[in-house]
Amino acid sequence: MTTRVVMAEDNEAVRRGIRRLLSSAPDIVIVGEARDGLEALALVRTLRPDVLLLDVEMPQLTGIEVARRLRRDRKRPRILVLSAYDDPQYRVEMLANGASGYLLKDDAPEQIIEAVRGLAPRPLSASDSQI
Repeated sequence: MTTRVVMAEDNEAVRRGIRRLLSSAPDIVIVGEARDGLEALALVRTLRPDVLLLDVEMPQLTGIEVARRLRRDRKRPRILVLSAYDDPQYRVEMLANGASGYLLKDDAPEQIIEAVRGLAPRPLSASDSQI
């Protein structure tokens, strides 16, 4: 199963690096890239990804505001924050507004890939269904 990801990152060099990293995983596909919070909201609502990889500090709307607005949507993606800020307040605010995880941009690349995989929806197996 392929995990569909939208990336929201205002720094082009960082976005390029994350794209290269995630593209190396055969089960992850980047379906959209946003440079600011407003674009992130629009892409998520149009493309309906499984995971939104979200920066905290972005133009137009912060990652916190993006998460807050998406929290109201019934069909929202799982949110994985990827931030340069190791700030407990950011972590608390993002998690309180619906983020499922918070990683730092300098975390190990494998950790970022595994976090995206961990947030992906899983198909129901026969043991999950009730008869």
